[in-house]
Amino acid sequence: MKCHACGQDNADSALFCTACRRPMVAPTRLPARLEALAVPATGAASALAAPPAAAPARSRSANAPEAAERAEDDPNVLTDEQAWAAMVGDNNTAYYMTRFARQSGGGSGGWHWPGMLVTWYWMLYRKMWLPALVYFFVPGIVIGILNAMMPRAALPLTLAWWVALFVVPGLMANGWYYAHCRDKIRDVRARGGSRVQMLARLESAGGTSGVVAIVVAIFVLVAGIGILAAVALPAYQTYTLKAKVADAMALGADVAAAVGRQYEQNGTLPTDVDRLVAQAPHQSRFVSGVDVDSTTGTVTVRVDVNQRYLGSFKLVPSADNAHHLGWTCTTEDLARYVPASCRR
Repeated sequence: MKCHACGQDNADSALFCTACRRPMVAPTRLPARLEALAVPATGAASALAAPPAAAPARSRSANAPEAAERAEDDPNVLTDEQAWAAMVGDNNTAYYMTRFARQSGGGSGGWHWPGMLVTWYWMLYRKMWLPALVYFFVPGIVIGILNAMMPRAALPLTLAWWVALFVVPGLMANGWYYAHCRDKIRDVRARGGSRVQMLARLESAGGTSGVVAIVVAIFVLVAGIGILAAVALPAYQTYTLKAKVADAMALGADVAAAVGRQYEQNGTLPTDVDRLVAQAPHQSRFVSGVDVDSTTGTVTVRVDVNQRYLGSFKLVPSADNAHHLGWTCTTEDLARYVPASCRR
């Protein structure tokens, strides 16, 4: 039988369209004959006097469609098919109605892939708010308890727990949703009201929710910000540390130049390092100390950033025959922040 509203093919005994959930319109019955049958004049009296023949008894199955049609026409009667279809909504109605019919007879709801792969999102999509809240928090709590109480067996138990979090929802999702819809329908029927009112409450409580799209968008946004921060923040920190180390190296170069000038003039190395630092053209607040080896002339500069010792670099001199000093930069703990020429 085709639905008069959307043209969907339905079973001949269907009272409710599986596509649009509108009542099926039964074929129009032929009007009953009202005129009396002609009887012979001679037998009219006997025919009028005789009791009317008893109408043939109809079987229960023959009366059932008419009773269902009368219930569907009654504005105060909500049929089971209408209630379940309104609760499930327009998405995957036939799928869930088939599973629910099987479960109502004591059968299994079968495997449910969305319940396995995207359990939490599926619960939100089907407006199962409390199970979604429990599923969001319980796994982390259980894992924390396992790690605290049984640290040696925490790893295998955690792996088993994660496997259960995927397998169990796949097996039980249809049953959970069946129980959820059944309870909602029972509550709506208990509140009473007209059929239109009950259908409106069921459609509001059931169906699907757009909150999943919002949640996914939020998670994607948060994940995007997290990825961006994970990449950009270390790069920015490295860049700022390189700038601060470069500022400290400028002071070290000034001190090394002063040491070289004194050595070229009189062939001795300076001992008053503080004076050389104070007279340096470039001052840096990222230098916590400068040392000059009186034997080798090596200048050691200690770098301090935000009151935290970062490391040091050395300027090692080498003299030629004219007592002119050349400098080689080396470092062990600032290799990430110094120029390539100093990474030796």
